[in-house]
Amino acid sequence: MRTPSTIPFSELIRKIPYVPTDEIPRNKIRTLMIHNGLRCENIHSATIPQRWTLSLIQAVLIVTLSTSFVMGVNIGGPNVYNSFIVPWARGYPFPCQKDDETAQWIAQVWWNCDYRKTSLFNKTGYYYLPTTPIDKQVWERFTDAIHTICFVSGGTVGGFTAKYWYKYLTRRNAIVPCMIYQLIASILMIIPLYIYHGYTRGDPDRKTIRDTFEYKEIAIGLFYISRFLSGLSAGMSCVVTTIYLMDISPRAMRGNIMTFHQLFIVVGVLVGQIIGVPWLFGQHDKWNWGMAWVGLFSLTGCFLIWTLPESPRWLVQERERNEAAVSLRHLRRSNLIEAELEEIERQEASATTQELSFYTMCSSTRFRWPLITSVALNAIQQLSGINTIFFYSHEILSALGFVKDRFYWSVISTGLINLVATVVTLKLVESIGRRPLILCSLGIITFIMVLLCIFIQTYLSIAALILMLIFIAVFALGLGPIAFVYPNEVFTIDMRPAALSISISANWLCNTLVTVFFPVLSSIFQGYVFLIFCVWCLLAFVLLWYKMPETKRKKLSQIQAFW
Repeated sequence: MRTPSTIPFSELIRKIPYVPTDEIPRNKIRTLMIHNGLRCENIHSATIPQRWTLSLIQAVLIVTLSTSFVMGVNIGGPNVYNSFIVPWARGYPFPCQKDDETAQWIAQVWWNCDYRKTSLFNKTGYYYLPTTPIDKQVWERFTDAIHTICFVSGGTVGGFTAKYWYKYLTRRNAIVPCMIYQLIASILMIIPLYIYHGYTRGDPDRKTIRDTFEYKEIAIGLFYISRFLSGLSAGMSCVVTTIYLMDISPRAMRGNIMTFHQLFIVVGVLVGQIIGVPWLFGQHDKWNWGMAWVGLFSLTGCFLIWTLPESPRWLVQERERNEAAVSLRHLRRSNLIEAELEEIERQEASATTQELSFYTMCSSTRFRWPLITSVALNAIQQLSGINTIFFYSHEILSALGFVKDRFYWSVISTGLINLVATVVTLKLVESIGRRPLILCSLGIITFIMVLLCIFIQTYLSIAALILMLIFIAVFALGLGPIAFVYPNEVFTIDMRPAALSISISANWLCNTLVTVFFPVLSSIFQGYVFLIFCVWCLLAFVLLWYKMPETKRKKLSQIQAFW
């Protein structure tokens, strides 16, 4: 028989009937605690709900605005500038309007191309590009997507290498390289259009045109390097930002706070689309500024990051308990943080300090299924086909007949739906849970892909647009945020950087594969290409149905018991 002094605090609290938090009789709890020799300061951990504080809000906003938001702009912006980027990178004059006789004269003299006879009209008010023979169109679609391929390739490298920054930097300081990469990328993005600006209105002679194209290769090279660095920053931010947000989150608010990473990506996508409209930066001589301005957020973040507290979990891992207590007090705005600190210490005590390889993690029964499900969740986030909408909606909507203002409003509507659905997810992720949202999301997307294939093939443009918007909303309710939340919840503190790097690398690798092959496959299979995404979603649904546990408000030991 146990003596009263050995009764755990958690068991003692369970003896008291449940009532709303603010109505718990504290004097009764305090009497029982004193009788059993427990510390009275822990009463606040049991009776005060975990909530937002000014310090926590500040930390979340600074980190997500300088990394997640920037990533979103880099995803959403280039899509609306493709009608300028593609001709510029190919070396043709900028798209010219019907009444621009000088541009047509330059094309005829310099490229031996008569726009009025051999050019495609891209339905947005501009002559687009000279007609390409059918046998060369597949390769041309691939080369036109090189700047997007550079971005997602950089993301793959950034996701894989992010874990190595933790060997030299703290959890907070590891965010700084993301901002520096993006700052350099923004500077490089400004330069190309000034050293190789192609055609502008006027009456240039052959020498002027020849001098203009002298620096073409250098300009395009700088543009591709800039996109790669932006991708490197984005890939790293998916790891370092989510880990930092996880470390500073109270357990009851973990899902909500982690969702802010995806929320600000979505906000960035929408802002990038809005900035790219013709009356702002969507012009042939301004599109580079539409992609470079976001570097201001990275520059600001480089200074504001030092005002944030260090990760209390990392400090505990480094055996700096006093500093961890200071960090927690700052984040919680309370001196009563002993219970949370002790919970972190217990988790750290159960963690291994050994650095495990990918093979060891897969072969170990302890890490195998957490890693496999994390990788599968991040892979299917991209293999669902979401970025075909955000990277190639320009081509898809133009092919469906959306022109001029209808086209731009259609693109912006995808960003608006994405934002609204992600805001709704902030509530659902903690009320419904992770597993139901993921499985429902995958099931609905599988059905939508079949219908989308049919509607695109039959040129039902309005129906196809509605399905695209539903697809985006369903994705934002499940696959969008939870793919970043889940890996942080199923691994111990020490394993989290390595495991998350592997998961995010899988995310960006699949993103790269989709980006590279979608233009080619869509040229061959047309609308039937969406059936490929349907198959991937179905396979992921089966795997996650059997092997993905619910992680909502659960301790790591409870989650691992599922496997």
